[in-house]
Amino acid sequence: MSDTKPAKRTVLAWISADDELVEETRELCLHAGYRVVREVRQKRREPDPKFYLGPGKIRELKDENDAEFVVTPTDLDPTQIFNISKATGLSVSDRIRVVLELFHSRATSPEARLQVEMADIRYQLPILREYIHQGTLSDRPGFMAGGEYRVDYYYEMARKRMAHIRELLRKERKRRGRTRYLRKRRGTYLVSVAGYTNAGKSTLVNALSRNTSPDKTLETADRMFTTIATSTRRMRGRRDCMITDTVGFIRALPPWLIEGFMSTLEELFSADVVLLVVDASEGREKIASRLGESMSILRNGNCSGRILLVLNKIDLLDDDEPLSLLDMVQPGNMDMMDEVVPVSAASEEGISELIEAVNRVLPPTVSVSIRVPMTEYSPLIASWIHANTFDVRIVYTTESAVIKCRMEKRWMGHLEGILESVGGAILVSDRDGP
Repeated sequence: MSDTKPAKRTVLAWISADDELVEETRELCLHAGYRVVREVRQKRREPDPKFYLGPGKIRELKDENDAEFVVTPTDLDPTQIFNISKATGLSVSDRIRVVLELFHSRATSPEARLQVEMADIRYQLPILREYIHQGTLSDRPGFMAGGEYRVDYYYEMARKRMAHIRELLRKERKRRGRTRYLRKRRGTYLVSVAGYTNAGKSTLVNALSRNTSPDKTLETADRMFTTIATSTRRMRGRRDCMITDTVGFIRALPPWLIEGFMSTLEELFSADVVLLVVDASEGREKIASRLGESMSILRNGNCSGRILLVLNKIDLLDDDEPLSLLDMVQPGNMDMMDEVVPVSAASEEGISELIEAVNRVLPPTVSVSIRVPMTEYSPLIASWIHANTFDVRIVYTTESAVIKCRMEKRWMGHLEGILESVGGAILVSDRDGP
């Protein structure tokens, strides 16, 4: 915990959840300011539809004198939250509520705060509807900062606030899209760093960035969700690249929460190269699970970039262990990856090799000088060149246009065919890529 607020005394309760999910919830509680004073586990095939836990465990929680909260590793529906709270007298937080509290404490930029506020309202509105349905909002003073306000007024106010935030985030997405377009026009590639929370992504961005002055480095800490807003830096290496840190992944996030951070995640899904970071010092089963979760998010977001798997924190492993970890990567995931690069972002071991791997997967480029005769097709050819090349400079003469630009080598044959049909020519002046 980074502040001096007293920890929230908490009972962690679950039914037949898998061990990794429970362990992750313990860690979330620790970082979000909950102190687990007791754990309650019940063996049931299915959750109780009314209370999640069975009647016996609910009675135990009612008699609990040393706790203020009950936290569950699984998501609860609004009815269960209402019923548990009413029956036990404890405040109820499921795993998503704890994640949102962490987001609130980490969000520093205006965009991040808006995204977290939007997610928080979306989470709380169904619960508010349940309290309205039960007619007991007065039993929860200060709910969602609503105090004693009329229920219908507050509900409408929350919906209007959501609409306002959506519009602000829409404008931010448009601004980001424009920035990406202009970078691409200049021939700048985007490299995004992705992966599970606390895998060392911010440390890796610092190691790959050209500017290493203390005021330009990203905050790093051994805690979950250090980064909520994206941060972009110019990347080291011979290619013109920007590198972006993104919000960390976590298991089984609901689609509406992912959608709330779409203006941030678009930087990842539209990147030319994705560095997918895993903490290689964790157990093999945990690595496989978290890698699978990360790949699922990339697939569902229609990630279009090349993917490099980065095994981070190899300084904590035996010499031959990073290579042995490749055995646990599922073939379906391995097919989406171009290379696997072991590194230690903290000591910068393997960073040069990672930069070279990025260079290899980026499209090779060439600088060219193009002569386009003045014909009826000249505007169409010039339009194509503007859309598919970088750093375009045009000099017009009475008979032709001379265009100097940089382009991906894969377009050379296509452009040569077009120019040959109109009597033009293309001259390669130098090659920039591998």
